[in-house]
Amino acid sequence: MQHTRPGKCHFQRSGRHFRPKTHETTPICGVPQGTTLGPLLFILYTAPLEEIIIRHGLEPMLFADDTQLYIAFKRKSDAQSRIEACIDEIRVWMRDNLLVLNDSKTEVIHFTSKFKATNKLESLRVGSSEVSSVPLVRNLGVYFDQSGLMDENINQICKSASFGLWKIGRIRRLLNRTLTERLVHAFITSRLDYCNALLNGLSKTALHPLQTIQNAAARMITRSRRHEHITPILYDLHWLPIHQRITFKILITAFKCIHGMAPSYLSELITPRVPKRALRS
Repeated sequence: MQHTRPGKCHFQRSGRHFRPKTHETTPICGVPQGTTLGPLLFILYTAPLEEIIIRHGLEPMLFADDTQLYIAFKRKSDAQSRIEACIDEIRVWMRDNLLVLNDSKTEVIHFTSKFKATNKLESLRVGSSEVSSVPLVRNLGVYFDQSGLMDENINQICKSASFGLWKIGRIRRLLNRTLTERLVHAFITSRLDYCNALLNGLSKTALHPLQTIQNAAARMITRSRRHEHITPILYDLHWLPIHQRITFKILITAFKCIHGMAPSYLSELITPRVPKRALRS
């Protein structure tokens, strides 16, 4: 024990445990940190934001504490003024409801063809700062570039999947085929399949890096050599190639939407085609 000031002392002892105790208080609001209801309840709390965004002619998308605004436009000046007016009203609403708009995390991206860069939205005013348009954003783990080519997203998938293959390869000699396949599904296939419907329409050349990762994972499971043809190996594993996995994902989603097995916000996007006249076929 060491005296520091009159009436106070300082303990220098290791391994000492203590448990502070306070008076119990009944909360009138709030959600326990880490609860699964937190994101849902926060969206309910911020539900009035949707009305504000729609009133300004923008499309909202809310996920937990992430709010996204979308607008399709031909005149840049009109779109810029509408977005800035909407952000100003959102800022006022947040201030009145004990929330703060994080200007430093606000990003702007203009999706357009690389052949139409003359009408590009360069920046937006957010509060007292100017937010410049960026060429790449990350949304729920998916990278979107302004041209919609998804090149950076494919590169990031290949990078993380390659690292997973390297880690599994270091212990492959200690694993049997079943355990290896489980690890590949956990660390490789899950990354290849995540939001892969967004890659629909890309050429096989663009998807080739992903196919290379899948081929390497298949050869690791079956202990096949590089010169062996990959089609029988994928057939043995019951794996579809990358471009067919994308089509399969879309078909499964459409099937669930048609038969009432998908959320309403997806089912409303699909309308069964009714032919104008009956055909004999």
